[in-house]
Amino acid sequence: MIKLDIKSELDIGAKWTNQHTKQLAFSISQAINASVQGSKFIPGSKQKSALNGLAGSSRRYLDRPKPSTQKGFRATIAKKSTLTSVIKPKDGKIGKGYDQNRYLSGNILGGQRKQKYDALFVNHPTATNIPTGAKLVPTANVKRDKRYGNITRRTIDTIYKSVGTGNRSGNNIFIGKPQGGNRPAGVYRRERNFKLRALFIAVNSTNYNAIFPAKKVVEDKVKSTFGLYLRKQLQTNVSREIKRKNS
Repeated sequence: MIKLDIKSELDIGAKWTNQHTKQLAFSISQAINASVQGSKFIPGSKQKSALNGLAGSSRRYLDRPKPSTQKGFRATIAKKSTLTSVIKPKDGKIGKGYDQNRYLSGNILGGQRKQKYDALFVNHPTATNIPTGAKLVPTANVKRDKRYGNITRRTIDTIYKSVGTGNRSGNNIFIGKPQGGNRPAGVYRRERNFKLRALFIAVNSTNYNAIFPAKKVVEDKVKSTFGLYLRKQLQTNVSREIKRKNS
C-alpha cells in the first residue's frame, strides 16, 4: 500500500472555495488513475504511469520476460467513493492460458514456487511414486524457447501426449521413480537404447528469490506524478463547474 499526503500536494497559493471542496474527491480519483495507468485527458501520462514503469522494470530485473509478462499487471479503477487503485499481477488457471501471477508474485515476494505444468505430470494416471505436491525441475534435456529461455506450452503438451509404456512403437515418456540405482522420481524419456534420460526431476520444494522491487517502482512513479495531476485536474474540474453554473 502506498500512502499519499493529499494536503501537501495542493497549491497552497490558490484561493480555496466551496467548489474546490466539492471537486476534490473526484479530482483525487482522476489523479490516482492517471498516475497508475494513464489518462487520455493528460498527454504523456500513460508513458509515465506505474503500469508502464512495471513493464520497463520487468526487463531490467527479470530474465528475458515475455511481452505478456511485461504487461502482466492490471489495476482497478479508483472512484471518488473509494480513492483506491489496486495493482495486481494477472492470473490464469493451469492449462488455460499463461499465469503471470504465479511467476511475477514469486519474483516480487519470493518464497515457494507453486505448481504449474508440474500438476499435469504428477497427477497423470500412469505416474508412480511421485508425491502429489512435488515440484518438477527441468533438466538441460528439455527443449526451451531460444528467445526467452522458457519451456513452451507446446513442448509440455508434446511430452504429456507421449506418456505411456515406452515401447518403440508406442509412447516413450515415463513418469515415476526408475527401478534400480538412486535416480530420483521425475519425468524420463526412454531412448532407443532403452536408457532413460531425465527431463524433469521431482523435488519437495523450489524457491523464488525476491528480485523484482515492484512496490518501489510503483511508489516512485505515483509520487512523481500524482501531485501534478491532482492540481491540474482540480483546476480543470473547478473551472468547468463554474463555467457550467454561469452559463
